[in-house]
Amino acid sequence: MFLFLVLIPFVSNANVSIKTANDSGKEIKIKNTIHELLSKYDIERWVYTKDILVNESARVPHSHPVLTMNTADAYLKNDMKVLSTFLHEQFHWHVVLNGKGTIDEFQGAIKKEFPKVEYQRPLGSGTEGGTLTHLIVCYLEYRAMSSLIGESGARKLLEKNEYYTWIYQTILNKENHTKLDKLVQELNLTIFTKGKKPATV
Repeated sequence: MFLFLVLIPFVSNANVSIKTANDSGKEIKIKNTIHELLSKYDIERWVYTKDILVNESARVPHSHPVLTMNTADAYLKNDMKVLSTFLHEQFHWHVVLNGKGTIDEFQGAIKKEFPKVEYQRPLGSGTEGGTLTHLIVCYLEYRAMSSLIGESGARKLLEKNEYYTWIYQTILNKENHTKLDKLVQELNLTIFTKGKKPATV
């Protein structure tokens, strides 16, 4: 089940713990990149978990049980790719910590607006439920990146992704933004409001 809103402070950038699995050169590079991005961009409000692992053996970045970044060439060569993916995984934590309702209720609300999803990889995440959740996670990723590097820059970055292609096509389609904005608000996942702070760990 998803947890409801809990009012506890955000972690500060200084408190983010970034560990490397093997202390390799590639892992250290990604670790340093994340530290630089945390200092350069105002993303503290979107840090929902402070424990980060960089593991060159990880097949793909993932959010749970520990937010893990890998060292694929795409990340070694593009800091904005690191930033976007880091936020993507943080928004998975946002959904778990602050999303409204049970997982069935959460995904059911999204399915009402998007009844037919393309979930086979690389179009989706491999399952219908995961693809429905990713519609929200990827939309939050897009909105956050748009606020940091501009809408055009965010669009160009996400359009190049070779995974979740149907998901990104859907969330980048401006005709869907009204529905997505409504879902974000209804599911307690707004990322730009001031005042009450969402839960973090």
